[in-house]
Amino acid sequence: MKPFCIVEEHHQVLPFWSKIAGDGLLDFTLTLDHHTDVLPAFSRMDEKPEINRGDAEGAVSLLRHDEHIDWALRAGIMKRAIILSHENFTTPAHPSMKVICPELWPDTQAVLNSEPEAVLAAGNVLETEYLKQALSGEDLSGKYILDIDLDNFLCAKALTPADSSFFRGLVENAAGISISMERDWQKILRLKGETLSSDDVLSMLEKLIGEKFT
Repeated sequence: MKPFCIVEEHHQVLPFWSKIAGDGLLDFTLTLDHHTDVLPAFSRMDEKPEINRGDAEGAVSLLRHDEHIDWALRAGIMKRAIILSHENFTTPAHPSMKVICPELWPDTQAVLNSEPEAVLAAGNVLETEYLKQALSGEDLSGKYILDIDLDNFLCAKALTPADSSFFRGLVENAAGISISMERDWQKILRLKGETLSSDDVLSMLEKLIGEKFT
């Protein structure tokens, strides 16, 4: 079985990333997420502690949301980070961090109102055509972690793509997989009429890629 971790909140994946990197360096992390909060590490603290690569575990209690991505880059755990999201609320905190928001996604209000264009976009997040187009300019070779925030999935249709070959290739080639349940955000963001929970998403992901994470 491929190395994996399951956490409740996104920043809690940091110790797993550090473990997979070991004494070396990940080429990149690839994050699938609904929305980003890619602020600098410790941005909510008046006094910023030093970043110590050997203390990823200790850093978790001081980080929030997506701040761990900046921490991992500054600590030298990885060379770069790619975040494929539906919405981006902040300027990337690090020059080696890239946020990709496909044009298919409408604005925030359209998503919250489950308007037709949002429904269309939400159902395509694991389709090969969607992923290939979104990541067409990226070098996906090397040692990487596939990082999946479950609020990436706003409807059940998202977990039953007609063609999942590209996504399954990402899974197969990854050195490890980190999964963030983010139960509250997944519930808040799911499309109107959907009853899909984070636990449901995890179960459907397992079925899709043939891996057991529980």
